[in-house]
Amino acid sequence: MRHLSTRVGSRLKPGLRFWTTLLVLITVLTLPSASVPASFSASRQPVQPDQISFFGMNTYFTGLERINNDGDDGIATLIALGRAAGVEWAREELSWGNLERRGKNRWDWRYFDRRLRQLAEAGYGIVGMLLTTPAWARVADCEERIQRYAAAGVYAEDYWCPPADVQDFADYVYAMVERYNGDGYRDAPGSPRVAVWQIWNEPNAWETWPGTPAEYGALLQAGYAAVKAADPTAIVLTGGLYVLDGHWADTIGHSDGLRFLDAALVAVPGAWHAFDALAIHPYLPDVAPDQPGILSQVTLWGRIATSRDWLASRTRLYGGGLRLIWISEVGWSTCNPAESYCRPHPSSVAQEPQSDIPPVAPDYRLVAPAYPHLATTTIGKTETEQANYLVRAHVIALAAGVQHMSYFQLEDKFDGSRRDFWQAASILYPRHENYRPKQAYYAYTNLTRQLAHATYLGPGALHTFHYDPQQQHHPVDRYHFRFRRIDRVLVDVLWRNGPAEEVSLALEAGHNAALVTREGQHLAFTAESGMACFTVSEEPVYLRQGLPPVLAVQPQVLTLLAAADDAPRMSTLAISNTGAGEISWIASSNVAWLQPVPATGQGWQSGLTLQANPAGLATGVHEGVLHINSNGGTQDVAVRLIVLPEVWRLYFPIVAR
Repeated sequence: MRHLSTRVGSRLKPGLRFWTTLLVLITVLTLPSASVPASFSASRQPVQPDQISFFGMNTYFTGLERINNDGDDGIATLIALGRAAGVEWAREELSWGNLERRGKNRWDWRYFDRRLRQLAEAGYGIVGMLLTTPAWARVADCEERIQRYAAAGVYAEDYWCPPADVQDFADYVYAMVERYNGDGYRDAPGSPRVAVWQIWNEPNAWETWPGTPAEYGALLQAGYAAVKAADPTAIVLTGGLYVLDGHWADTIGHSDGLRFLDAALVAVPGAWHAFDALAIHPYLPDVAPDQPGILSQVTLWGRIATSRDWLASRTRLYGGGLRLIWISEVGWSTCNPAESYCRPHPSSVAQEPQSDIPPVAPDYRLVAPAYPHLATTTIGKTETEQANYLVRAHVIALAAGVQHMSYFQLEDKFDGSRRDFWQAASILYPRHENYRPKQAYYAYTNLTRQLAHATYLGPGALHTFHYDPQQQHHPVDRYHFRFRRIDRVLVDVLWRNGPAEEVSLALEAGHNAALVTREGQHLAFTAESGMACFTVSEEPVYLRQGLPPVLAVQPQVLTLLAAADDAPRMSTLAISNTGAGEISWIASSNVAWLQPVPATGQGWQSGLTLQANPAGLATGVHEGVLHINSNGGTQDVAVRLIVLPEVWRLYFPIVAR
């Protein structure tokens, strides 16, 4: 089976690749002789991530609405708040309707260039949505399509109409990807890299695709070819597909995303080979991700399992490698129950579904076709519920094998002006409330600190949940998932989707243990006979366990050469923890000519730069000791500086043509 690679590395044209290799070779040959792993050299790391990681967010920093609603200062604040929370990937709309609105090949790159460079410099990986159609490129019957379901309350803006000619769309895609592939050739200023591209958004909803599955299949195929022509290493996603049970549909332009994609593949079989990962939107706006009492198949775990089974069966049918799953949107709203938009729109309640589904509202206009009671039911959640569901959804997705998840959303780009249910799904309040964080913001921040780049090890000893797609009423269960972080700390995440209960869990021998709340505060717990006793409830808790920290420093002996009139010589030590978790250290020198830069640091791995200054020293051998004190012990590094009348440096000859 072929799985999607997690690496999205940098892109270099053949001509640039030679000169870059040459430059790296020259640099390596003239570096000081300290033996330091490459991972400790910050200057060698790209600003943007070079691998796909799990934690992302729908950020919409490139939305034109941001100009008036947030301004440059507000956008800069939001970008910083996202990174501070641990958001590694920003999902952005790169609208064709805005980029080429004045006519074919009349591009307006200014705003996208500026914002994408800002994102890249802040260290975000970028998922670019390729969507909307400028007026000149739309199908001729766009207005007729818009009116098709308008009487039922389903309305699409005209920019969502399909293009009349998919080649125009492909030309836009190629231009966009070539400009933002980060290879230094015909790039935007600063060469920001968009490593992941998504072909449209929610094409199985009439509001965002007033077109047919066949038209989307053709668009997906053309868009994929254009992306790969400009950047063969880029990852291409399907448009985010709302997934319920794999079969659901109504009579007003909505259907389950897997059903929709099946119809697209029947019409355009080649579209099967036109995506690298399946992107789904498993919204459960009125219930928890693991809500007791609903059909297990439409819990979050069930929707992921349905999508995974669909991919496996279609792979057997159409061939190729097995693709992975992304969640490009999921979230819960904290809309005010007093507001009318916090309820489903009653005009669509009478529509009949074409499959037997449980009382869970589809997300399109928040309509629940077969369940009239939801027309008057408030489906917004409290801040506490939103925060709990955010953590539980991420952990379930990690355990279920989802490669990446972009939560919806950081902050509403409309600042509430649309009076829309989803505006309050943000985890930050809008600008007029000074971007005040909700509980979910703090929960997300702690979640990324606990589990970023962690490896899922499997269910823990207290886990009782077992997925059964045939269960008509999802049971109350205990959820216990175990992860190992890159710093060797074991993290257990536990909660119960029902009443709280007291539990006891065996601790790892010789490990330190800490119990942490959803938002990162330490909790007291009882430890007796190697057992931790604590409470699990709807609010997830983290149990962290790690071996005591042990300081390790490499190299332990360092020799440097310098001429008497040389500038200070620099060398780097690698500081690491052979135990688990972070290690905090402070360094000091016993001689004036040797100084640590910086003198303090922390982390599972970090670098310490030494500055040896020969100024004023006599020729000969000078010896000093760098003393490093930490919470994992102490260590001395012997440093010898040999000052010579003159230092000869040998450079290898390089001949190039």
